[in-house]
Amino acid sequence: MMLQRISQRGWTRLFLADPGDAELAERTMGPATATEQRIPLRFVTVDRWGAQLAEVTVVLRGDELITCEPGDGLPLLQDVAARLLWQDPGEADALRAGAEIVRAGFGASAASLTRIESEIRGVRLAVSDLEAERGPEHGISVSDLPRVSEQLVDIDAVLSHVAAAVSRLGQFARLLRREAAVRAADERAEFDALIQQGDALATRLEFLVDRHRFHSRGTAQRISTSDLNIVKIFTVLWAILIPGTTLINWYGQNFEFMPELSWDLSAWIQIAGVFCLAVLPISTVKRAGQLR
Repeated sequence: MMLQRISQRGWTRLFLADPGDAELAERTMGPATATEQRIPLRFVTVDRWGAQLAEVTVVLRGDELITCEPGDGLPLLQDVAARLLWQDPGEADALRAGAEIVRAGFGASAASLTRIESEIRGVRLAVSDLEAERGPEHGISVSDLPRVSEQLVDIDAVLSHVAAAVSRLGQFARLLRREAAVRAADERAEFDALIQQGDALATRLEFLVDRHRFHSRGTAQRISTSDLNIVKIFTVLWAILIPGTTLINWYGQNFEFMPELSWDLSAWIQIAGVFCLAVLPISTVKRAGQLR
């Protein structure tokens, strides 16, 4: 069995089409060296079908960079390889290829965050439009927005993957800067700028996580408030109906002696008693401010 590979300017790409290719890739790379650095990277890209997640193992061995990619390779890394072919051959090496990989990963993560921001706005507008349509006297419930909970869960999952991707790419960028400092001090400036880009992306990600958490709590609170209003309605109905039900159960018993049946205005007294028993709990709930 042959392992598909492409090598160019200090960068070797290994394509793992089958699960068994991982062992073959280890034999292809040979024994690990003392200076070998291995980092698992994660790339999150977005398209019209949603977010796509890919795991890539990057091995840095001196002047050689090796990437183990699933399937036929990542389109993102294919674009990186195409850009490196147009660069000056004297400038292309393992560190340069690593920097381009990190830069492409940061770009894909930034595009994912832009898509997530759009999804958050879409959820917020959907809830606001439904509230305006239903009016202040009618609340909203889960059945009114069947896909809101699913969208919020999907956004949370993508955010977690992007956070892991940005963290690992930042770790790889710091590794490249350390290697560049050993080889040539004048190359550190490029990697310093790359690390600053990763830090800015992490700050944006943190802000977006807080924003998503805020909107999720707001949406859940609106739905729970609507559900609470429904509970209030049933509570009031129970308070109105339970005294009459109690009266029916009382006079439905087979007592031998019930003198109140012969009283004058007995029926009206019983009706007034039921009315008082129904009004008392309702007035208590209203004074507590729970009927708003």
